[in-house]
Amino acid sequence: MTAYPPSGVKRTAPAHERNSAISDPLLAIHFLGGFEMRAPEIETDLLPVEAGADSHLVGDLTELINDVHAVEESGLWAEGTVRTTTGEVAGMIAAGEIAAARVDGRIVGCVRVRRISGETGEFGMLAASPDHRGVGVGRDLVAFAEDLGRRKGLTEMGVELLVPWAWSHPSKDFLFDWYTRRGYRETGYREIATDTPGASRSYPARLLATPCDVLILRKDLRKHRDLGARRDPGGRRDPGRARA
Repeated sequence: MTAYPPSGVKRTAPAHERNSAISDPLLAIHFLGGFEMRAPEIETDLLPVEAGADSHLVGDLTELINDVHAVEESGLWAEGTVRTTTGEVAGMIAAGEIAAARVDGRIVGCVRVRRISGETGEFGMLAASPDHRGVGVGRDLVAFAEDLGRRKGLTEMGVELLVPWAWSHPSKDFLFDWYTRRGYRETGYREIATDTPGASRSYPARLLATPCDVLILRKDLRKHRDLGARRDPGGRRDPGRARA
């Protein structure tokens, strides 16, 4: 990955966070690559808007996002579908919405952070390099997104999770539990169907391989900074087709 000069908004992961390898959301179900003997220092910052013109950086980030989501969302999309394009990533960087995590100056992960309405923000495009999973890259990117939201006056942070109707996806189940432990709660959903009679065929429904819901999760940024050490006090409902 291409290293890029920081923009001045930076977060360095505290030692106690770097040493909790099992909390990384992109670890999914398996401990890919095992554990490192010494957790590296992770620095996370917003990319400067001019980085959107760096074709090498944009290409590297686009490839990282697409590779991670191809595994994380395996079976949900039609063959050949990609999560994003270089044009979209360049536009997000130019809008000041992409943060990158670095280890020894090398970019090892990224996340998109933006305001979606009023005092509510949202993060997405979360991706960590396969070579650095299990050392806290994903957790640090989410913590950065929340801290950035607070600095911008946001009181709520959200994330959306694509889940299939009729079956349980291991990576999505893992992520749902991981976000729940960090204070995120499901506040609603929207239905995306591929083969339901009369359903809209507009993007992205036409690219899905199976009918899905998008779960909407929200966290109150005023209540806490990290619930990683707490257990979910309630029983987890299956984030599948059924709705209460």
